[in-house]
Amino acid sequence: MRKKRHKQLGTAAVLLAALLTLSGCGTSFGTSGEPVSRQVIAMTTVMNLKAYGKNAEKGLDDGEKEINRLDKLLSVGSDTSEVSKLNAAGGGTVSSDLDTLLQKSLSVYRSTGGAFDITVYPLMKLWGFTEVYSESGELDQDKKRDIPTASAIAQTLQNVGADKLSYDAEMKRLSLPAGTQIDFGGIAKGYTSQRIVDIMKKDGVTAGNIELGGNVQVFGKKPDGSPWTIGLTDPNKTSRTMGVLTLTEGRAVVTSGGYERYITGKDGKKYHHILDPKTGYPADGGIKSVTIVCKDGTTADALSTAMFVLGKKKAVAYWKNHAKDFEMILLDDDNTLWVTSGLKGQVESTRYTMKTIKRGKA
Repeated sequence: MRKKRHKQLGTAAVLLAALLTLSGCGTSFGTSGEPVSRQVIAMTTVMNLKAYGKNAEKGLDDGEKEINRLDKLLSVGSDTSEVSKLNAAGGGTVSSDLDTLLQKSLSVYRSTGGAFDITVYPLMKLWGFTEVYSESGELDQDKKRDIPTASAIAQTLQNVGADKLSYDAEMKRLSLPAGTQIDFGGIAKGYTSQRIVDIMKKDGVTAGNIELGGNVQVFGKKPDGSPWTIGLTDPNKTSRTMGVLTLTEGRAVVTSGGYERYITGKDGKKYHHILDPKTGYPADGGIKSVTIVCKDGTTADALSTAMFVLGKKKAVAYWKNHAKDFEMILLDDDNTLWVTSGLKGQVESTRYTMKTIKRGKA
């Protein structure tokens, strides 16, 4: 089943891995000038880790252990995970990892007006996304399914909203109202990539590339002095890129879009998995994909989801008020590629017209 899942998981992940290989981050034989590579399947995605330097193998070993540890901790598909136990019990005392994730999630929830919400899990179950994308389920996105009724969505929305959570950060104690459940799926891979980077640095790895599905995080300098180059998947055709991002320093790059994970209704329409916590329906804000670039993987992951939910106009306004914290790349429904001014000269695209989002008052 694991081999079958490998084939089923993300064309974007496969494309990105290939692009990184072409850019000089490919497989190697452990020499000082080339990375050592490792592939892991976890969190329902294919993960590719690359590390440079004499301590690369140790960094990869410890990175893989961390992936497996966090997968067991955060998976809502496992009854024994900490998150599942909290959901079943209606709360409890949380670990240091969940404390970090809770505080970051609640912070982004408040700053984005609820666009990023870890209590959206009941809606994800209602739509059937948790079944389609479970670790053991068959990934049949084109199978026609029943779509939730408006009344069922409205009823489920009564249990959604992170403002319903009660969290004592000092005691690390979480309380969930009846019917409210949490899921860190919108932030877990970003947190995981950041943890791996921190661990690899501690192990003495000189540089690395962490690719967890649509999440990429790089650090350090490659031995040949070349920059990190990351292919940006084209939402209109995932087997190709819409552009290339060049990074001269360590950054997390996380993309969210409705083009890869979806279900098909009996009406023949595709419904993507990024739900708007306010409406209960797939977000529809005039954006095909959002890419966030910033120093912290956890922040990048949460913001990529939030900006997609906010839609183009509100996402641009949010960036203008938080431009010091992150940069952004948007492909809108009109196929215009919008790039924030902090990435000037770092994004190239021969496929779409590019326009710059400049700083200034929202």
